[in-house]
Amino acid sequence: MKKLSLGIILFGLTLISLKSNAILKIDNEKASIDTLQKKVIDPVCKMKIKPNGAKTSVHNKTTYYFCSEGCKQKFMAEPTKYVKK
Repeated sequence: MKKLSLGIILFGLTLISLKSNAILKIDNEKASIDTLQKKVIDPVCKMKIKPNGAKTSVHNKTTYYFCSEGCKQKFMAEPTKYVKK
């Protein structure tokens, strides 16, 4: 009877261990997907946008991304107003 109880406990602990490893693996896969779909923030309106296809401007050797031509024009008129120091 003691061997059966011990076997059931060990089996349960093994299942718990396997489940926690599976959750960790899923979380790591989600992190990889998020980094592949990285979004940037428009410095003018603070909108999150995908960098590919966005309007861009370079100021002090740094590239900034914009959701629209209007935000880009506002930035270009007063870049120091929108750049974090």
